Amino acid sequence: MRRRTSLAATAAVLSVFWALTACGIPTDKAPEVIGDAPTDFDSSSGANPEVFSPTSIAKETVENFFKAAAGDPASRDDRLNSFTVSGDAKFSEPTEDIRLVAALNVTVNDSSDFDSATVTVTGSVVGNYREDGYVRMNSTPSGYEETFTLQRGDVDEVWKMSEQPVHAALSYDYFTNAYEQAPMYFQAGQAELLVPDLRWIYRELDAETRQRMLLSWLLAGFRDFASGSAHNAIPPTTTGKISEDDGFVVDLSPSEAIEDETAYAIAAQIVWSLGVNGEFTLRIDGDVRVEGDADEWRSWNAIPPSLPETAYFIAENTVWEYSATFGVTKQPTAEHSWVGFSAEGLEQVAVGPLDRIAAVVAGPEGLALLTGSSASSLREVADLSGALADPQWLDRSTLLVIDDGVPTLVLPATGAVQPLGVGENVTAMALAADGRRLAYVEDGHAWVAPLSVDADANVTVGDPRRIGLDIENVEDVAWSSENYLWVVGERGSDQLFRVAIDNSRTVPQDGTGTGQMPPITQIAANPADPKRPNADRGEPVIIVANTTLYRVYASDAAQVTNEGELVGGTAPFTVLSDS
Repeated sequence: MRRRTSLAATAAVLSVFWALTACGIPTDKAPEVIGDAPTDFDSSSGANPEVFSPTSIAKETVENFFKAAAGDPASRDDRLNSFTVSGDAKFSEPTEDIRLVAALNVTVNDSSDFDSATVTVTGSVVGNYREDGYVRMNSTPSGYEETFTLQRGDVDEVWKMSEQPVHAALSYDYFTNAYEQAPMYFQAGQAELLVPDLRWIYRELDAETRQRMLLSWLLAGFRDFASGSAHNAIPPTTTGKISEDDGFVVDLSPSEAIEDETAYAIAAQIVWSLGVNGEFTLRIDGDVRVEGDADEWRSWNAIPPSLPETAYFIAENTVWEYSATFGVTKQPTAEHSWVGFSAEGLEQVAVGPLDRIAAVVAGPEGLALLTGSSASSLREVADLSGALADPQWLDRSTLLVIDDGVPTLVLPATGAVQPLGVGENVTAMALAADGRRLAYVEDGHAWVAPLSVDADANVTVGDPRRIGLDIENVEDVAWSSENYLWVVGERGSDQLFRVAIDNSRTVPQDGTGTGQMPPITQIAANPADPKRPNADRGEPVIIVANTTLYRVYASDAAQVTNEGELVGGTAPFTVLSDS
């Protein structure tokens, strides 16, 4: 499956004078190749978890208290109670969540007593962390203020708390450093396809505790967003245990009989959710039901491995290719037959499974959507009457396209069209590789909605979630990974961000601020390989600013050049391998 990132209807006509004087039109000459960017992805070590304890400094003691809630929920209260005088204080239950407090300000109140102190903490509650790994961010942060009373026996002793908040809290800054992605995976209908459900886990857990927690999260299922696009193949109330005596073995005790096909789907969910490598065995009530190498379930994730660093764009009414290895060309190859496709008024192109093409073309009677199995067999889809933008292949026989601001389903074989049922003023959209989540831009904000596809190929859309709660004037979106979006918008001087789809992380992209380049209007990107630990971006990432192409690297952005000239173009897109 493949999707095209957005091209707003007005973006095709951008600063013509600037484009002609500063942007080179691609040529077939030998290109100047831009070097690959270094990448630096974190990975869990689980070797030396940091221990936070009370100290002889009152302020430091309270600061450590706001980090001690991190870690295994089973021992959370023991860690927090190491800060209390009594050692047996009652804190909120883990099921009540841990408050994430940002912008912590810790102030020791004036006191001449060497054996007592009061400390005031202010900040803002930006969200909550749940014991099952979910983060729920607040659309509007609330104020936080607490006073801690501390005491000690002598000046060389550590401070302990005689009064402290009942509700557990965690520094949001520390949370973003200490927790990593641990998505749960659930089956998309009856398809051999998994949809991720984003969770976060403390990165320094020992391996046994980590796997125990992940299995418990998977058995418990999902809460809300993922339910709009997937289901849990594991029956409710199922219990399970893990052993690694002979490969990785999970033994489940379900509440009902399990068919072979369901057992295979359960195995896929476990392999992906627990990050299993090598030999895997699924037992049900002690009987071996599925066994094999974990790689057997690799294809259940729609993002293929080892995507080439290749993207495409439109210039001179023609599809061009950008390659990190070979540069810029419009010469087609057997693998990339759509390169060089040309049509008068060509504005946008999407390439789907089996290299099927969808193209938005401007003609004398307005915009038209053309589809076909090859450039020579394109035919127009009737009954699309408005401004067309952002064609996306949902599967090999179904398209999505924006028609006068409304995301619309299109069946090219029959010509049938139907509003999807989400959005009325959509200007850009990007379909996830799994085809079960749609990111879109409406009224200057970014959103993601879950999609469900039943056995009869009927598509249902779930409740959308706004992404990038403090990002305004959004122009475009693209999938950075299966759990992150690229968002082109405004927040201060920043205009490009990677945002986790639960809003727990917003990372401005270095080198792309308004003082560093013209306004960005379009973006296309390969999603990150989901097998790379904590990867939140793939390569390449191509943006358009003032009709010039830039490639975005880990810490900066560089103009794409060809024979020393800037490369001009619009409507960048990427293509995934056939599923």
